[in-house]
Amino acid sequence: MTTTMVEPELIAIINKYNDVTERLKHSHELLGREVTRLREELDEKNKELARRERLAGLGEMAAGVAHEIRNPLGGIGLYASLLERDLENMPDQLDITRRIGDGVRNLESIVGDILAFAGGAEPNRQPARLADLMDRALTQCARQVEAQNAEVDVDLRLTQIELSCDAGQIERALVNLISNALDAAGKGGRIWIRSGETGLNDNRAAIVIEDNGPGIEQDKLHRVFDPFFTTKDNGTGLGLAIVHRIAEAHGGLVAAGHRKGGGAAFVMFLPRA
Repeated sequence: MTTTMVEPELIAIINKYNDVTERLKHSHELLGREVTRLREELDEKNKELARRERLAGLGEMAAGVAHEIRNPLGGIGLYASLLERDLENMPDQLDITRRIGDGVRNLESIVGDILAFAGGAEPNRQPARLADLMDRALTQCARQVEAQNAEVDVDLRLTQIELSCDAGQIERALVNLISNALDAAGKGGRIWIRSGETGLNDNRAAIVIEDNGPGIEQDKLHRVFDPFFTTKDNGTGLGLAIVHRIAEAHGGLVAAGHRKGGGAAFVMFLPRA
């Protein structure tokens, strides 16, 4: 009789023990996965922090070099313009002088890009309609669109988005992204500008710019925002680096990937007003 009463109690204890053991095992596995995730996240944060410190140092050095170049460059441009006036009746010499002027303007553009990358100025945030910024950016890229006979599709949903941003900085970022997409698409190419899903529980808008070009090679995808990295024959490698810096200064981010159907896709996350 006693044995009969003890057996159910013993079985219950064993079952309880097994249940607790199973729970502990499950909790241990969950804890192990969470520790692994946090370590990976910390490693990524440390890498990003180290990258930012390197970029800050590089930016300071580049700004110093750019300022040193800008002063004599201004003098060369001035003398070239004076020579143009004096050589109006000497076409051969005038052509050479104009080429010097073109070279100076090209160098001034590069210096401007370096200073824009190195600037790191705090954005002067104001409410701004994305549609207005996009219109101005597309106007700046109109000549490139016409020269390439390219197609640009703009999502009308963008007109509903209002940002909290430095309008000048975001306009520059959009120009760089659109120009980059047009370069990738090439003659007769096509680009798409649309609103995307952020996938984040915050007050940010996603602006997606895609092209039907050759796309970005997988081993180069993580380097596209590095300063001075370029796959173009005539690029400075600062356009996308400037976009990255502007996005971060606004508390946003920019990412590169592949477009479904071929080509590249860039998405910029920016705070809504």
